[in-house]
Amino acid sequence: MKEVILSCPTLKKEIQHILAEHKLDTPVYFLPRRLHADPKELAEYLQNTIDSFDNVDRILICVSGCGGGTAKLRATTAELVIPKTRDCLDLLLSGDDVKSINRAPNGIFMTESWWTTMKEGELNLEKQIAAKGKEAGEAWLRQIFKGFEHFYIIDTGVYDVAAVAKEMQPLIDVLEGTVEVVPGRCGLLRKLLTGAIDENFRVIAKEG
Repeated sequence: MKEVILSCPTLKKEIQHILAEHKLDTPVYFLPRRLHADPKELAEYLQNTIDSFDNVDRILICVSGCGGGTAKLRATTAELVIPKTRDCLDLLLSGDDVKSINRAPNGIFMTESWWTTMKEGELNLEKQIAAKGKEAGEAWLRQIFKGFEHFYIIDTGVYDVAAVAKEMQPLIDVLEGTVEVVPGRCGLLRKLLTGAIDENFRVIAKEG
């Protein structure tokens, strides 16, 4: 069976690790980072990409729920397999099924990739201080993160967790928050990539 993977770029290291571990050479197409911000654009991009394939039997969608961006995808060129998870973080936190996923309701979950993405945006502490001044910049971030001051770094075993925690600490200090490391077993991601498709995945048969 010929498969391809469409994935959020924040899962790149984990996907590459699992493929190498299981000696798989499945082609991976990483989506543009900007699609995180717009579920409608994500859906359009995914569908256009799905429509463009030829001689593929199965497409593995590694962006899961993501604001409803995968809800109405059509299997125009191949069977689609989509995890029944809310987002990419669920794929990293999961064990063998969706019931194993445990996320604090007001926590912010991070990986090296997610932290890099956040630093590149408006939530960068140094950028806000440079733009608004120290007092105003810090106050703005405290308002933005109000009620979400607790951070959890997902340790998937493929990056330096201590280095990420060190980089995050200035922001944590400004927010008077906390940071905790939690295990990232990547159970459902591993199942998806190795073909262990079960009730934790939505399978859409190829049209026609």
